[in-house]
This record gives sequence, structure tokens and C-alpha cells, in this order.
Amino acid sequence: MTKIIKLIVSSSLIIGIAFVLLYIISSMYSPQADHVPLLNDQRVISPEVEHYRPIIAQTAKANGVGQYTDIIMAIAMQESKGKAADVMQASESLGLPRNAINSPQKSIQAGTHYFKKALTRSNGNLELALQSYNFGLGFVDYVEAHGGKYTPKLARQFSEEKSKELNWSSYGDPKYVEHVMRYYTNEKQKRALTKKKD
Repeated sequence: MTKIIKLIVSSSLIIGIAFVLLYIISSMYSPQADHVPLLNDQRVISPEVEHYRPIIAQTAKANGVGQYTDIIMAIAMQESKGKAADVMQASESLGLPRNAINSPQKSIQAGTHYFKKALTRSNGNLELALQSYNFGLGFVDYVEAHGGKYTPKLARQFSEEKSKELNWSSYGDPKYVEHVMRYYTNEKQKRALTKKKD
């Protein structure tokens, strides 16, 4: 009797694993998943942001950061998913109220310019530049005063300190680097899968 129970349990386990594997494979190759890498998590560049690729590429090149076009696309995805006129949520970088920019082109120009400033201030450190895009360039000074190297822990610390200082419930997104890079990495995976299928 014990052998039968063990056989049933092990068979059920094998069938369960097989179903999970089949689900993952079908997610990768079904028509509904053409735009999604690995799983249907929708964490890739949306059609709305993809629409702005030509102007983002052109603006990035004009600012001397053409090699970061895909990163800037990922920033736009994190900021608005392409569903706001201020695509890159760049109004505050110009000293304006939030969403004051009402032209996607102006937003992309301002956001790309600010990203370049953050990258320059960060001496080319992409993680520090990305987090500074979200927190403001003062974060670069904060990192320099606390060891000189960006870490997620420093980002959390800065966010907590600024929240207390301003008496806000929260300040920025301390996981901004992770969130932007998620879109960037998943988009690369999607393209790699598309090439394999071709």
C-alpha cells in the first residue's frame, strides 16, 4: 500500500513539473506572447514608448549619448509607459511643476538632457546616473559623501532621509535602477527570442 501511495505522489509530481514546463514554453512561443519574454509580465517596452524610438534615438545622438538610446527608452517606460505628454516626466528637471510639459518631444529633449547631466556628474556610472535621474543630482553629492560608490542601500537611506527632511510620506523610488533595468533587460531578451524564431 505504501509503495502505491509513493508511486501516485511521484507520478503527480512529475505531471505537475511537466505542466509547468509546458506553460513556460507555450508562453514563449504562443502568438499572444510575441511581445513578451519568458512570461506574460508585460515588463518590456510598450508600443506607446516604441512609437517614440526615432525621436529618442535622434535626441540621444544629438546629446552625445546615442549608445544609451535603449536605456532612455526604459526610463520613458518606467516614467510614463508612453501614456503621458510628459513622456519622461522631465518637468521638474526644468524647475516646473509636475506634468507641466505638454509636448512629448519637449519632454524627451528635457529628459535626455537631464540624463546626460546625471551621467556626466556620475562619471559615467550608469546606476548612479539612473538613480540621480529619479532623486535629483544632489544624490551624486550624497553618494560622494558616503563612500563614493552607488549601492541600493544608499538609495534607500537617501530616500528615507529626504522623506523625513521634507516631511513627506516617501521620496522618489529607491528601487529606480532595478525598475528601469528590468525593462532594458527584458527588452533585450525579447529581441533575442525574436531573432531565434526568425
